[in-house]
Amino acid sequence: MRVREARPGDLAQLWDLRQQAESLDGCLFSRAAWEDWQASLARGEPGPALFVLLDDDDDLNTWGQGGTLEGLEGELIGYTLLHLVRDAEGYHLRCEGTVHPRHRRRGGGRALLICALNRARLWGAELEVESQQQGYPLWFEVLLPQRDPAAPRLAARCELEAVAATTSAGQQAADDGLRLYRRLLL
Repeated sequence: MRVREARPGDLAQLWDLRQQAESLDGCLFSRAAWEDWQASLARGEPGPALFVLLDDDDDLNTWGQGGTLEGLEGELIGYTLLHLVRDAEGYHLRCEGTVHPRHRRRGGGRALLICALNRARLWGAELEVESQQQGYPLWFEVLLPQRDPAAPRLAARCELEAVAATTSAGQQAADDGLRLYRRLLL
């Protein structure tokens, strides 16, 4: 498996994967974050970070000079979208995503969360002064499906704690089938 940033050509596969996850896990992911990603892509500007997980078959690919992967790229089997939400409670670098059901429990979800956390730390460094001036905390947050029994273990491995019944935006987490986990970033 390998994680990379999403490209415009990934959109159809990402949308398919998202719909499969919503149907299987009984949850609804944020459309606004997706629309922000697509709009920033169209403008050629940075926006929400979108990472994809690929099921690269190392037998078909060879490692070239400098440790780069050469050959065929594997199937897109997961993603995570990291976006900024600002509200009265603070700054929230929130990620949501999924791994295809056939590829779960193999470490892909954790790899995606680590990428998102690393990007959140970079964004957090840029937002640190602003959040301190306003007296707001800066959170790293993850929305995980309530139906997935592995979600609490994944959150714990990434040192995230479950938040009470409401999300930071005041919405009932149970309404969309997702559970919010978070930790202070800075």
